[in-house]
Amino acid sequence: MMLGRTAERAFIDALLTGARAGRSDALVLTGEPGIGKTTLVGYAIERAEGMRVLHARGFEAESEIPFAGLADLLRPVLSELDTLPGPQAAALRSALALGPPVAGDRFSVCAATVGILAAAAESAPLLVVVDDLQWLDASSREAVLFAGRRLQADGIALLLATRNPADAAELRSGHLALSGLTVDEVETLARATIPAPPAGAAARLHAATAGNPLGVIELCREWTDPVDDPIGAPMVPNGSRIERALASRLAQMPEPTRRALVLAAAAGGGDVGTLLAAARASGLGLRDFAPAEKADLISIDERRIDFRHPLLRSVAYHGAAMDERCAAHTALAAAFAGIPGDAAADARAWHLAAATLEPDDEVAAELEQAAQRADRRAGYVAAARAFAHAARLSRGPDRPRRLLRAARCWQLAGRNDQVMPLLEEALPLTTEPGRRALIQHMSAYVRMWRGRPDEALEYLTASAEAVEHDDPGRAALMYADAVIPYFMVGRLDELQAAVGRAHRLGVRVGGTARLVAAVAYAGGRALAGDRARAVRLLEDCHPELLRADPLVRAQEICHAALTWIWLEGFDRAGELVNRVIDAARPTGAVGVLPQALGIQSELNYRAGRWHDARVSAAESLRLASETRSANLYGLFFAGRLDAVQGRADDCRRRAARTDEVAQRLGIDCMALYTGHELGLLALSEGNAAEAIERLEAVRALPVVRQIHEPGVVQWVFDLAEEYVRAGRTGEARDLLDGPEAAGDGSWARAAALRCRALLAEPDDMRAAFEAALAAEACALMPFERARTQLCFGERLRRARQRAQAREQLEEALGVFDRLGARPWSDRARTELRATGTTVARSAATLPGLTPQELQVALVVGRGATNHEAATTLFLSQKTIEYHLSNIYRKTNIRSRTELAGLAAAGVA
Repeated sequence: MMLGRTAERAFIDALLTGARAGRSDALVLTGEPGIGKTTLVGYAIERAEGMRVLHARGFEAESEIPFAGLADLLRPVLSELDTLPGPQAAALRSALALGPPVAGDRFSVCAATVGILAAAAESAPLLVVVDDLQWLDASSREAVLFAGRRLQADGIALLLATRNPADAAELRSGHLALSGLTVDEVETLARATIPAPPAGAAARLHAATAGNPLGVIELCREWTDPVDDPIGAPMVPNGSRIERALASRLAQMPEPTRRALVLAAAAGGGDVGTLLAAARASGLGLRDFAPAEKADLISIDERRIDFRHPLLRSVAYHGAAMDERCAAHTALAAAFAGIPGDAAADARAWHLAAATLEPDDEVAAELEQAAQRADRRAGYVAAARAFAHAARLSRGPDRPRRLLRAARCWQLAGRNDQVMPLLEEALPLTTEPGRRALIQHMSAYVRMWRGRPDEALEYLTASAEAVEHDDPGRAALMYADAVIPYFMVGRLDELQAAVGRAHRLGVRVGGTARLVAAVAYAGGRALAGDRARAVRLLEDCHPELLRADPLVRAQEICHAALTWIWLEGFDRAGELVNRVIDAARPTGAVGVLPQALGIQSELNYRAGRWHDARVSAAESLRLASETRSANLYGLFFAGRLDAVQGRADDCRRRAARTDEVAQRLGIDCMALYTGHELGLLALSEGNAAEAIERLEAVRALPVVRQIHEPGVVQWVFDLAEEYVRAGRTGEARDLLDGPEAAGDGSWARAAALRCRALLAEPDDMRAAFEAALAAEACALMPFERARTQLCFGERLRRARQRAQAREQLEEALGVFDRLGARPWSDRARTELRATGTTVARSAATLPGLTPQELQVALVVGRGATNHEAATTLFLSQKTIEYHLSNIYRKTNIRSRTELAGLAAAGVA
């Protein structure tokens, strides 16, 4: 019986109608226990005519078994595994224990889940339902939510029921928070349960239960007039009226049935055969479950014996004495011992652990084996919990060793909030120097990303000094890691000392320590303006970085690529960062992509591939959000593009967000980035006064005096140019002659030549601009060349040399249009009109595309099939088709051939 819920049913009907029409959407039902979430889930399944239904439910007893929920959900569609790209299929087979273990990023399974759901929806619209999401194992939950965020045009309806409202926010979907029934609805429900409820019973029931349907039913079954009892707790706390009513119903069962129900509660909805085997070992049988089935406390089918409601299970389990619960878990563990396979072995280990209240080496060893199996299948949350529980059951050196493994698995799961307590517990229990060094290194690294980097620095450097004698290789790695927080807080002089120390130790011990330290030292040398030494170090490392596993050494490869970008080694940078991205996409290793894509965006920006840069920055931010990764630099890369492409509100919003986080955490260096970003926005908008104010604030930052390579953050020549435009030529000359502008890179030379050309006397102006245009950077960086041509054209027009001005301005306009640099195109058009030329708006750009559409246009325009594009972008083929239809509609492009032409010309 379903009462009310008219609005909720309408939302569900709309969700199903949309899926039948080829759209994908998600809806999350939240509410307290007993409020009716499962009833609405049943309604959706009943209404899914003509749809394929995948249904899973979270069970508390299975919440520690990795991918248990995903296995249940995908079991009917496993035949679609062969349609997935090989690495994704292998990752999913590994996760579901259908193939050999495959090590890798935990998001490989998430990407595969997107693919298999999309494949399943090819033949019919799909309804995917997960009830009790709060108890789904963490690995399955992550895969389901990841897929839900990425399905768009596949005809898939995703319906989740959970007690946790945060799940809706994480999915970014529709959310229905269920409230209680009205008094009239309570009266109807009461009349269906009590033959003749007394007058006023509905109002008193409503007051006692807040309209919770389960509460109403249970109080009616145990009817007593609640008028003198004020208790009415909707969340059913311990001792509440509803709990007492449930306990009373259980107490009416025969003693063998109560024991059988404790066993079923301990099993948590497990397999009926296993539960009955445990029952027989306990002197019980199927007959002992019968009274509870007749009383509608449990349901029994060919797969499971389960309670009618999770609250019943909770009352049955927690109402039993500890020895009864331990005996139930022991019997279940014995039953699982006779079942082959990893899932049974994992369940046995957890039941043994639940039955063990004091250290036990054998139980700890079994639980550690379960952790190792989860680790090999990238079920890192389950592995972390198993290692941690095994540690609690351990004695001697096994305890800190297992604590350390648990901490590492939490790290791999992206849950650094769980790491520190384990490391703090492990360190005083550890005597072996190498392991102590590792614990200190991990602790320092987590502190660096979890809190203020200045606080982490003291711990990191002190720990490195402490282990330098016993483990110089570990000390080298720790000093190299110190580069990141030193740069973040703007203490670059100390950074130089740390990387020098790392390099000396790394050279001494060799191996990984040498490689990591060399990359860090190269970055330090570049910041110090020692370009030649930085280039030599990077060249020496390059072959080894190209041989290294790009996913294992992703951080070092990305750092080397960024340093190459500062040094204008764009080809080398591209070789490196593209290795990481190309390895991550087919395997679904999403965790390494936010950093790599951010650096790729920086490379594409400087190399004049701005649409690619925008796509990379947008995907970097999206994936960082999904993987809960820090990404302030990604915000800068995206915001700077907003500045030069005319999205002023987006630019200011990103800069404000960056400043808010940076100020809270003491990341002082970000003021350099956001100051330049906002200065460049003002410059692009033609607001010289604001541009000068912003860029002078950048110049005054202490960190600027410690950076001796202008190419790191390219602010200095923007300020010089604005000084000239504001008539402050003396200040422009002083800045160009000062230390901030000192640099012998090709970009610095070209930009300095442009600024000096702006300062040149009329007779010298042409030669000065021609020298600037002949600079190497003008060939490497189209935006720099176009800026110089714009300045040249402006000076020529003002010198009444209109024909020559028109030539420079038309070339500049062509580049600005191709880059999508709208404010700069507008400036060039204004200047061209002033020469007497009629200028039409360019039709070469792709107007109005979202970053996702632009990304699809680029990938498909460069020759990818829809299937290949879907794999690359972690989307479904139908979502690719959906975006392509929008691209064709917005751009009037009629074919993939036209799209390919635009991409090849650099327009897309």
